Amino acid sequence: MKYDLIIVAASKDPQLVAMTQRAIDSCLADGADVNVILVETFKKARYRGVNHIVLYDEEFCYNRCLNYGLKHAKGDIQILANNDIIFAKGWSEIGDVMRANDILSASALSDTIHHRMMKKGYYAYSGYDIGLYFTGWCIFQDRKVWDKIGSLSEQYQFWYSDDAHAEQLQRAGIAHWLICSSEVYHITSQTLAKTDRKTRRTYTYAANKKIHRNNRKNLSPQL
Repeated sequence: MKYDLIIVAASKDPQLVAMTQRAIDSCLADGADVNVILVETFKKARYRGVNHIVLYDEEFCYNRCLNYGLKHAKGDIQILANNDIIFAKGWSEIGDVMRANDILSASALSDTIHHRMMKKGYYAYSGYDIGLYFTGWCIFQDRKVWDKIGSLSEQYQFWYSDDAHAEQLQRAGIAHWLICSSEVYHITSQTLAKTDRKTRRTYTYAANKKIHRNNRKNLSPQL
């Protein structure tokens, strides 16, 4: 099983570089065959274990960053990841579980409060609920997904990018599963916390207004 880890980073200071490196190291520590693709949105920094660096200098869009990284993917499973995560020992079994059960889209169990009700081990839960079944910080996609949905939606800059992705899967009839035999922990928006207030609002709450506008546009009279 070959994986592509596509990880989006902003190397603004040594702490963020160290956090990104920890995510990469924890992924590689499992001994899996991983092609690491780092999409850098700030400035180039030195990282161990990275096979390819994509320098991104456009207006920030999370899914567009991932789409650029996907151009360099060559594995069986693509891992779409934030830089504020830690892969637990044994995470790489998820690819074998996906193939054995004909699963094309999956998340791993995390330490989030939403997952405390889930059973650890060989259990899986299907759904598209964001943060519950669909964990936007780390998504595992079989390469067959791209033949069905094309590239990731670039409708939003950051928040709701995972909603758009989940909707694409749902429209294509691809079930998404939370697989509880592998774990990936989320440290929660550390890079975002280091941006200025205006930028944070643009990437987060401003997107919420966009969703409401879209919903109003799509309303049609009921006859």
